[in-house]
Amino acid sequence: MIHKEQRKKLKEILGYHYTAGVLQILKEKKVTNRRGTAYGTSMIRNVFTGLNENKAIEDAIMELCIRTLAETKKTVETRNEILGIEMKDSVLQRS
Repeated sequence: MIHKEQRKKLKEILGYHYTAGVLQILKEKKVTNRRGTAYGTSMIRNVFTGLNENKAIEDAIMELCIRTLAETKKTVETRNEILGIEMKDSVLQRS
């Protein structure tokens, strides 16, 4: 289950339009509901807000978070390289 503190941090990282990314990860892993169809965006939002529990969806949300952080770090590093700015690793880890 995603707890309140976790939800706040995830929302900061993922923003408001995270369901498409979660759906993509679930599709990559071939995760479906009982009926064999893809989970809906409402189910993903319900798991995110804590109304429902679903380990596969929670794992997909966390994986999206990890991917987003990695992409953000790469983008910051690329921009800084282009601009000739050197940053310490500790600064990058906080963003």
